Amino acid sequence: MFFRARIYYKIINFLNIFIIFLILFLSFISLNNQRKWTMFYSSMIELRNKNNNIIDYISKTEQYFLNEIDHQHNIKKTNPDDLIYLIKTKEKEKTNFFSLVFKEMSKGFDDGKFQKGY
Repeated sequence: MFFRARIYYKIINFLNIFIIFLILFLSFISLNNQRKWTMFYSSMIELRNKNNNIIDYISKTEQYFLNEIDHQHNIKKTNPDDLIYLIKTKEKEKTNFFSLVFKEMSKGFDDGKFQKGY
């Protein structure tokens, strides 16, 4: 009788330990799935916010183009009398110090040819 009770206690202890490990294992799996679901949900929220921003941008763009179409009949067509013609000026040549010195020296030599007669 005592021997049978001892076997029953061992079986019950084994079942209790098995149930505790099963509970721990399933809670780990559920926490992992909860973490994945939270990451998925946060990415969905971010995607929804981006989508709303795109919708706002599209609506602003549509409003701008509709306003441009409304103002299109107010634009005057031009003719050649309305145009202003500008004269294109010459761009200044970029010179450095040595080229300026060389030009001045060559001018001096040229001027010296006419002064030899004195």
